[in-house]
Amino acid sequence: MIVMKFGGSSLESGEAIHRVTQIVKSELARKPVVVVSAMGKTTNRLLDLAAEAERGHSYFAWQILKELQEYHLEEASKVVSGGALDSLGDSLHRQFTQLCRLIFETSDDGKEFTPALKDEVASLGERVSSEIMAAAMQAAGINSFHLDSRKVILTDDKHTQATPQYWETYAKLRRVIPVLAADRTVVMGGFIGATASGATTTLGRGGSDLSASIVGAGVSAEEIQIWTDVDGMLSCDPRVLQGGYRLKCLSYDEATAM
Repeated sequence: MIVMKFGGSSLESGEAIHRVTQIVKSELARKPVVVVSAMGKTTNRLLDLAAEAERGHSYFAWQILKELQEYHLEEASKVVSGGALDSLGDSLHRQFTQLCRLIFETSDDGKEFTPALKDEVASLGERVSSEIMAAAMQAAGINSFHLDSRKVILTDDKHTQATPQYWETYAKLRRVIPVLAADRTVVMGGFIGATASGATTTLGRGGSDLSASIVGAGVSAEEIQIWTDVDGMLSCDPRVLQGGYRLKCLSYDEATAM
């Protein structure tokens, strides 16, 4: 069994999602578990939404949510069709509507925009991208199963920066994933988990890589693959300093230092 993690830029469009399905299809013999980030810049937009809602700008928050819903439905329609698209569209509409209602209820009642509510907002990207990815894989002929990460990634209650409860999470993963993966490809959202009481949490920015590592450790995967749209690890961030080069190998200590 292997874990394949795909970042947001690898899923930013229907065409990109199609490429990912073909990559996964090429590894089916190794029983991949697929972990995905939110599509494109969705998380940034959701954080913008949370900021607008916290300022009491409900209309601007609603507008961002509406744009995100239309974006996800449009890109999903490029890789899923027929009854499967209708079912997927209903699910996405329900999730966006529930979040919209929650935001408006908080704003209208003058309640505090809590870290727990921020996690509900920020987690939407991975929740819907994983559902779209599972449907796209099914449409591409890959027998897939969408697993809500909140059912298997247990964390503490430090919202927006939750810490996984590793051993409890490993136990859940070992009980659930091997059974599902026996004849299906499991698709999960990264970055998100839940407390023991079921409240949604997030692991902090970049948490999808951590999610993939946790899943890999939990199922004793032979390999964890982090797929991205750049050539590899560079000696410096090209957005900050030009002239860097690709590193052929890197130790864990060196990666931590970088």
